[in-house]
Amino acid sequence: MAENRKNQVRAAAFYDVDGTLVDSNVIYVYLYYALRMQKISDRLGRLLRAAFFSPAYAVAEVASRTLFNKMFYNNYRGMEHERLVLMGREVAEEALLTHLYGDARKRVDKAREMGLVQVIVSGSLDMIMEPFAEILGIDRVLANKLEFENGRATGRLIPPVLASKNKKTVIEAFAREENIDLTRSYAFGDSRYDLPMLECVGFPCAVNPDKELEQIARERGWPVVPFA
Repeated sequence: MAENRKNQVRAAAFYDVDGTLVDSNVIYVYLYYALRMQKISDRLGRLLRAAFFSPAYAVAEVASRTLFNKMFYNNYRGMEHERLVLMGREVAEEALLTHLYGDARKRVDKAREMGLVQVIVSGSLDMIMEPFAEILGIDRVLANKLEFENGRATGRLIPPVLASKNKKTVIEAFAREENIDLTRSYAFGDSRYDLPMLECVGFPCAVNPDKELEQIARERGWPVVPFA
């Protein structure tokens, strides 16, 4: 039965998460992890490091979301895989679900009623996005993955880094594999960095967009929707 459904041409709804479904971001999630390190010295060291490099992160994000991701996730270097996974659901509930827009939940529920395959496409980590998707009843997750060696994070992401144009690439690959008709599909994003993702579907929607995305959306006649 599952194979038959996969062979049918279906439509999907693709969601960015930070700023789109939730009023939160990867920095807040990292701080949640860092503040719960078992040793006080580890907590302090990680917080000071993040604060020291914050100007560099700001510059990197303006230049390239991919560069920002590569730089920022280096903060996870040395963290234990087991602990990160064990805390994944807690982080999803406490750092994301508590910041979920009510309108976002309604949108997800409506997409389910429409029979859409629902997919998170996020620069956040898979170990957090998977329990978050499960809680919301979202079907699939395409998210960043940390590299681990000897049970500890190296601080590097496993390619491709989920950001900007790479979001479009992974969506198109997913659509081919799962027999998804992108011309009948929806995408929701809040940032100019989500533009490639929005452009690859038939029904893009700008949610709480930044100025650049809002201007582009209005020029192209895309819906501009405030989630609260």
